[in-house]
Amino acid sequence: MLRIHFLNVGHGDCCIVEFIDNSRVTMIDINRTSEMDENSAREIYESLSTSLAAKLILMSESKITSSMLVRVGYDIKLQDPIEYLHEKNITNIFRFISTHPHIDHLSGLYELHKQMGFTNIWVIKNRYEPDLDKLSESQKKDWELYKKFRDADKRRVEGVTIVRPEEGNQAQYYEEDGIQILAPNDQLKEGSESNPNKMSYVLLIKHKERKILLPGDAEKETWKYLVENYESELRNIDILKAAHHGRDSGYYQPAVKLMSPTYTVVSVGKKPETDASNKYRQYSKYVWSTRWEGNIVFEIDDNGKITYETQYDR
Repeated sequence: MLRIHFLNVGHGDCCIVEFIDNSRVTMIDINRTSEMDENSAREIYESLSTSLAAKLILMSESKITSSMLVRVGYDIKLQDPIEYLHEKNITNIFRFISTHPHIDHLSGLYELHKQMGFTNIWVIKNRYEPDLDKLSESQKKDWELYKKFRDADKRRVEGVTIVRPEEGNQAQYYEEDGIQILAPNDQLKEGSESNPNKMSYVLLIKHKERKILLPGDAEKETWKYLVENYESELRNIDILKAAHHGRDSGYYQPAVKLMSPTYTVVSVGKKPETDASNKYRQYSKYVWSTRWEGNIVFEIDDNGKITYETQYDR
């Protein structure tokens, strides 16, 4: 059996994959925040506000609070990934995969390592540097730990084994877990210092003839490469995490048409102005957003049957 959890972490990504048969757990990215960012909160409040009074409040308030969101009918809480692991009695993380070094995919890494730890980390060598002035104090700790892993010449750092697989690399545990690495490669990483999305891991997980595709924040260039080189692997995807939080920048029509995913999950807080959800709906039977469904959990049993559970029903 395989179980995959898409967590409602607001503006960011966090996905947990349980390979039940061998007890290995993979966490792909993390975003840990106690409350929704102001832009997301304001956008949701605005979309739900129907009365004149509510709209006047929106105009007069400098900050949209959680209680204000509840008053207009939005009571979906963000999920703390570390608390979630405890709630699900997941006590050991075998691998942490950093798809790319944007902070909304790394926030909480320090506390995850401190509180739970992980056996190994997948991290691509790169030279990207964020604007530290825009990071919170906790995010600066996350970034410093990430840099230790990213820049390490040693095999082990802070008790963690550093792994740097790229396209086509194979190893015993990848094969046992049904993980195929489709990207990145040297060609796709070019220019990633200014646009880290270009180095995003794109992972295909196969279990009992079912396919799950996890593309990080992959953009058009990566998708074009994948369509040209992995047509058969992309065909008929069962579960897709929409790239780059469902934005147009992560949407490439030839790839989505080829995949025709049954389920598409959009991990997002604020609905971006370039939201491509309706474009996905042309090719995907179900397109679900974590900001309306909360945590979304899929199970694939040993007969290949897919079942799912959403935290909320919106």
